[in-house]
Amino acid sequence: MLVSNIMNERQRKLLEKLRLAGAVTIEAEAAFFGTSAMTIRRDLQALEDAGLALRTHGGAALRGDMHGELVKLESGTEAQKRIAAAAVGLLPAGATVMLSAGTTTLELARRIALANLRLMVVTNSLPHAAALFRSDNQVLLTGGTLRGKSMDLVGPLAEKNLGEYYIDVLVAGCDGADSTEGFFTSDMNLAAMERKSVEVSGKVLVVTESHKFRKRSFVKYAELDKVAVVVTDKLLPDADRLNLERAGVEVILA
Repeated sequence: MLVSNIMNERQRKLLEKLRLAGAVTIEAEAAFFGTSAMTIRRDLQALEDAGLALRTHGGAALRGDMHGELVKLESGTEAQKRIAAAAVGLLPAGATVMLSAGTTTLELARRIALANLRLMVVTNSLPHAAALFRSDNQVLLTGGTLRGKSMDLVGPLAEKNLGEYYIDVLVAGCDGADSTEGFFTSDMNLAAMERKSVEVSGKVLVVTESHKFRKRSFVKYAELDKVAVVVTDKLLPDADRLNLERAGVEVILA
């Protein structure tokens, strides 16, 4: 591990800023230190190689001793584990997959880490990235602003970066769902991120426990016609399953 006595002064200050803020951007730090973006990129790469940071699109986020805590964060329910096991079989090998933040998608990230799919995984979630660390998959963090009460990245920078990609398969969760209306989240900033993810994706999968249905949340992020597949548990009411299928959504019960 890189220790302070072999870091240069700029790297020590970058690490201090990471510990205080949780994330930094190359552009801002190049301006702050009065150096080139390439120099900051090399410094952040050195911190990542030392296990102290996770590179993101346009910057880096703190990792350090948090890695174990991130990987173990929010162990899923039995239903979420079954949903994740079913969903991983829907991902084509070698595809570019976006994993949105959420506890069910985190279970899927853990499954992907053990599968031999060699995906390019794009995510705005630090726990998801940590779960995939040292797996056979490439991982790209979107960059953006760390949410105050959650370890995921949102905001205009994250949405702008997403606009540069084409995603084969988006896998999203939800805070609420209505089988005649669509899928909801409780956070306005996260809803904007989800909408952008839907926009740049060829196929959208929603993974969620059945108790989220008939419970609308604050902001709708996807209409039914934007979603190809819903993977949920076997407690989904028949009426909701029929509504989804009539809308052209494939329903998989795990």
